[in-house]
Amino acid sequence: MLAASGLLLITALAIAALTGGSDRWSLGPLLIITAFTLASDFATVEIKSATILVSGSFVGILLTAVLLGGAPAAVVGALTILESWPRSTRSFTSLLLNLLTYVTYPLLAGLFFHALLRITGVGVNNVEYYLVIFATANVALAINFGLTAAYAWRLYGGSLLQRVTEVFMPMLAPELFAALLTMAAVYIAVHTGTFSLALVGLVIVVFQYLTGELLKSRQRSKELQRIATTDELTGLANRERFSEAIQERIQWAEEGGGPFAVMLMDLDRFKEINDTLGHHYGDVLLRDLGPRLVAAVGDGGLVARLGGDEFGVLLGPEVQALSAVEHQVGRLTAVVGEPFSVDELSLEVGASIGIARYPQDGEDSHALLRCADIAMYAAKEAQADYKVYAAEQNQHSIRRLSVISDIRHALASDQIVVHYQPIVDLDDLRVTGAEGLVRWQHPEHGLIPPGAFVQTVEQTGLIGPLTRYVLERSIAECAAWRKAKRNLSVAVNLSVRNLLDRDLPREIERMLDSYGLPADALQLEITESMIMSDPDRAVATVTRLSGLGVRMSVDDFGTGYSSLANLRRLPIDELKIDRSFVSPMLRDESDLIIVRSTINLGHDLGLKVIAEGVEDADTLQRLALLGCDLAQGYHLSRPLAAPDFDRWLLEAAPLPPTVALSPAMADRGDPPALAASGA
Repeated sequence: MLAASGLLLITALAIAALTGGSDRWSLGPLLIITAFTLASDFATVEIKSATILVSGSFVGILLTAVLLGGAPAAVVGALTILESWPRSTRSFTSLLLNLLTYVTYPLLAGLFFHALLRITGVGVNNVEYYLVIFATANVALAINFGLTAAYAWRLYGGSLLQRVTEVFMPMLAPELFAALLTMAAVYIAVHTGTFSLALVGLVIVVFQYLTGELLKSRQRSKELQRIATTDELTGLANRERFSEAIQERIQWAEEGGGPFAVMLMDLDRFKEINDTLGHHYGDVLLRDLGPRLVAAVGDGGLVARLGGDEFGVLLGPEVQALSAVEHQVGRLTAVVGEPFSVDELSLEVGASIGIARYPQDGEDSHALLRCADIAMYAAKEAQADYKVYAAEQNQHSIRRLSVISDIRHALASDQIVVHYQPIVDLDDLRVTGAEGLVRWQHPEHGLIPPGAFVQTVEQTGLIGPLTRYVLERSIAECAAWRKAKRNLSVAVNLSVRNLLDRDLPREIERMLDSYGLPADALQLEITESMIMSDPDRAVATVTRLSGLGVRMSVDDFGTGYSSLANLRRLPIDELKIDRSFVSPMLRDESDLIIVRSTINLGHDLGLKVIAEGVEDADTLQRLALLGCDLAQGYHLSRPLAAPDFDRWLLEAAPLPPTVALSPAMADRGDPPALAASGA
C-alpha cells in the first residue's frame, strides 16, 4: 500500500510538471473557488456500506482545473482533504490515501482538459468548449471513483466490482449534475466576471447540502426497510419477509416455475438451554446457527427466523421433488446437530421440521405456514426429524390444542389423579413403596393413561404444573402411609424439562417440609435420554436434588445411550431395568443376559436394582435368583387409585410370601374395573 502511494505521489508530481505551462495562478478566482469548495465540503455524505466519505467538493475542484489548471486544482483538492481530516475519525493511512487521490485526479483532469482543447482548437465562445468540460468532468469522476474503490477494496476486501458499485452508483446522478453545474459556472465566469463565481459557489453549497440530505434520506429509508424485514438477533429474514418470499415463489410457480416446499423448523432442547444457562447462551447459539442454515440451504433459498427458536426455510427453485426436499432436510438436521461452543461450553440441540408443499397443501403463504406448523408438531410428537404434512395431522393438531386447553381445566378441577403401583423387596417379598403414576380422570372419556397426553403436555409450559401436582399428591399420600405406621417410600418420574427447572429442588423441599415427610422417602426417576441431553447439567441438577436427601433412580435403564462414565458421575441410588428386557427374559436368552449383566453392573456400582414389567411368578422367581433387589409389575399389582392401594396393602401385607405371590391372590389385588398402563 505504501509503495503504491509513493508511486502515485511521484506520478502526481510528474503530472504537475507537465501541466505547469498551462496553469494560471490567479489569486482572486483561486481564493473564491477555494472558499466555496471548502464550504461545500461541510456537506460531505458518508456511505456507510462502503466505509467511504464522498466529498461535495467535486464542482469546485473541477472548476479550478478548467479555469486555472491542474496544479491549482490539486492545491484545492489537497486543502479540502486537510480541512476535513480534523472532523473525521479516519486513520492516518486513510488521510494519506485521500490526499493522494485528491491531488491526482485534479491534475489528470487539468491535463486532459487542456490537451483536449489543444487537439480540438475550440475556445470559450464555442459550444464544443462546454462539451469538453463535460467530458473532463466524466474523466475526473471515473478517476476519482476508481481510485477510491481500489483503496476501499485493498483496505476492506470483498469484490472490486462490488466496491466500485458501492462508491459509484449512489453518487453517479448528483456528480453528473455537478458536471452541468461546472459548465454553467464556467459560462458565468467567462461572460460576467470571475467574482460572480461567489454567487455560483453559494448555489453550489446549497445544492450540495440538499444532495447530501437526499442521500441520507435514501440511506435511512433503506435502513428502515432492512429493519422491517430482518431479524435483529441473527441477521436472517424475519416472518414478514418470509411470508413475502412465499408469495413471490407462488407467483413464480403460477407462471410455470413448478412446485416447491415450505419448511418450519423448531429446535429441540433449546428451552432447556435458556432456562438453565440463561438467554445469553441461547442468543449466541441462534446467532451461530443462522450462517450454518444459510450455507446448508445454498443459493436461491431463504432462511428466516420466525421468532424464538423457530425458523422458516424456503429452498431454491430447483428443489422440487420430495426426495430432493428430504435430502435438504438431512443437511439441515446435520448442521443443527453439530455442537455449538459458547463460553467454553459445548451445547447441542436437535430439530423437528414440518414440510408443506405447494400447491397441494395450500395456495397462499398463510395456509402453507399453517400446514408446515402442523407437520412440525407431528414430527415433535413422533420424535422424528421431519414430517410431511398430511390431512390427518390436522385433526391431530386440533386434538392437541384440545388437550392443552383441557389439561389446564383438569389441573384446576382435580381431574388429574395419581395411581400407585407397589414395589416389593425380592429378599422377603414385603412392600417397600410404590411408584406414583399420573392418570387423567376425564368426565367424558373416562380414565386416560399418560401415553395419551403427557407427551403433548411435555412440549408446553404445562409440564411444570403437572409434575408439581403429581409430586404433591404423591408426597401427601406417602406421608399418610407413614402416619398409618407403614414405612413406605414413593417414586415419581421427572421429565427433561423438570430436570432443568431451577426452582424444582426448592419446591420439593417445601413440599416435604409441608407434609413432614423425610427426604429419603421420596425417589425421583430420570431417564438415560435426559442424562445424555446434557450430561454436565444433568449432573448439576441431580446433585442438587440428591443434596436434599432425595433418592435418585435411572428409569428405563438399557434403552438409552448413557455411558458408564456418566452413571458413575451421577449421585444415583438405583437402576430400574426396562420392561422391554424383563418381560421376555425367560423366552429370549439375549434379554436374560442383559438383565443379569445390568444387575451385576448396578451392584458393582453400589446401586440397588429394580425390575419393572414383572408379569408372572416365574419371572419374579428368576429375578430373585439373579440377585435383583426390587420388582414391580402386573403380577404384583396394576397401578391403583389411592383408596384401592390402601385396601391392597391391608390384604397383601399380612400374607405369607408364597401366598402373596400366587396368581390368584395377585388377581384379588387387581380391581377388575381399572384398565391402567404401567407407564
